[in-house]
Amino acid sequence: MVYKCINNIQSILFPPRCPCCGNTGESEIFFCAGCYAGLPFNHHACRRCALPLPSRAATDSLCGRCTRSPPLFHQALTALRYEAPVNHMISSLKFRQRLQLVEPLAKLMIDRLNVTQDLPEVLIPVPLHPTRLRERGFNQSLEIARLLTKDLLIDLDWRSVKRVRPTPAQTGLSEKGRRRNLRSAFAVSEELQASHVVLFDDVITTGATLTELSRLLLRSGVKQVDIWALARTPVQTPFIC
Repeated sequence: MVYKCINNIQSILFPPRCPCCGNTGESEIFFCAGCYAGLPFNHHACRRCALPLPSRAATDSLCGRCTRSPPLFHQALTALRYEAPVNHMISSLKFRQRLQLVEPLAKLMIDRLNVTQDLPEVLIPVPLHPTRLRERGFNQSLEIARLLTKDLLIDLDWRSVKRVRPTPAQTGLSEKGRRRNLRSAFAVSEELQASHVVLFDDVITTGATLTELSRLLLRSGVKQVDIWALARTPVQTPFIC
């Protein structure tokens, strides 16, 4: 009761600023009503890989790629499409250290996850290599994952999966090149005991990294791997299975 009163007073004295336009935002969603209504929510998407689908596609459809060759993971859930202004917010968080965006973005993801009942035992944020982590100063996926696990009351595991080899950017690489780029890039601890695990990343693009991590987790004894991400690129790019 006391904490609720304090939060109410803080919201009156220091109202949130909308991450998009800078005007006063709504206390529950951070964004102003207009900007929130204009966000590219990924409501109509492939139920397996979260690829945005045409509005004419049936609800709960699969995309062509997942119909022909399902990914290794069980299901992907995303809150948004990777379009403006979402792409600008995620880039600002990652490359301009705008850590004030962590909470609004986490809130959008939490709202998306509140519709699912299939919660995992453990959430694992996609790791950065130590060199990249030192350069950036933080792992954006881990920072958002902290808030997700706190709200959803599930365990956060940021130790069991490590990126042990630095990798160049995947952009412009062929399918074979992406596989080679990620070969031996990750390691999974033998101590991982969970049966149902979720990998969390900020954006799903080609899916190569998430596929490689799913492969390692399944080989280590995990029974079900799901993917959660803030956003999914709308362009059809095949998963590297």
